[in-house]
Amino acid sequence: MTIHDVARQAGVSHQTVSRVINAHASVAQDTRERVLQAIQTLRYRPNIVAKTLATSRSQLIGMIAHGTEHYGPAQIAQNVERSARTHGYEVILATLNQFSSAEIAVAFRRLQQFGVDGVVMFTPYDAHALAPLLDTDLPTIVLDAAMSAGDATVSIDQVAGGVLAAQHLITLGHRRVLHIGGPAMWSDAAMRAAGYRQVVERHGLTPLPVYEGDWTAISGYAATLAAVNSGLEFTAVMAANDQMALGAMRALRQLGRRVPHDVSVVGFDDVPEAAFFEPALTTVRQDFGLLGRRSLDELMRRMAHPERPARHLVFQPTLVERESTAPAHRSHA
Repeated sequence: MTIHDVARQAGVSHQTVSRVINAHASVAQDTRERVLQAIQTLRYRPNIVAKTLATSRSQLIGMIAHGTEHYGPAQIAQNVERSARTHGYEVILATLNQFSSAEIAVAFRRLQQFGVDGVVMFTPYDAHALAPLLDTDLPTIVLDAAMSAGDATVSIDQVAGGVLAAQHLITLGHRRVLHIGGPAMWSDAAMRAAGYRQVVERHGLTPLPVYEGDWTAISGYAATLAAVNSGLEFTAVMAANDQMALGAMRALRQLGRRVPHDVSVVGFDDVPEAAFFEPALTTVRQDFGLLGRRSLDELMRRMAHPERPARHLVFQPTLVERESTAPAHRSHA
């Protein structure tokens, strides 16, 4: 069976069948259903190899990722894959066991051997550090990176997210805000911490020592206990992700400190469970779906027009206010 057989069965052109197969949005729903029924009736299976030979495109996109066991990177990977399919592409994922330039180079070469048409990369590195690895004719998009990258980037403004979280707490009257940061090697963690420092210093306050976690709830728990045991006084916690915020709230309850009456807590990411924390977590929301869609749109643009200059697309996060933050008591302010 060929695409032309499907077209005759459905009473449409073979171009329409192609658009349905590639999940193109410009096909009427009744036409799409008719084509899908014809595909099922004829048991048609698109021949990717034949398509590759005809178009000189593999219809494959490579994705290099690190940290996909964590919520943010996992969401990015899922949304990139979903978006790739709407463009008629499949994704080959190369995960990094150890984060290093050498591993990234190996992953990049491996994807090139598969003949991918483009690469999406998201790693903890600040994008300018990746520049030597991106010296290639293969269209590449770097996700969630600083704007200093030489290649095309699509990102959510992590500094702005840190500013949103810290400013919310300062506006509530908190003057001593503990920041539980992510791993130092992660650019996201560094940029969120930079946003925190900007706000604290803008208000003439002294930043407290940063306690570093590893994105997990247990590290947020341990960091909070360590801060309290060191004698550090604070009335609010700004955690660099929601899991560490959850751990912080557990530690505070164990210490007899009520959230938000005694200590306010803000997270980052807005995981689906955040609204069901006790109390419901105030957090910074990132639109991972938008990030995935726009990254693939930009990669398609790079593949179609490689001569055009690289662009840096930056989207803004939003603050979601829930029950874990409240005005500071006068005795604490």
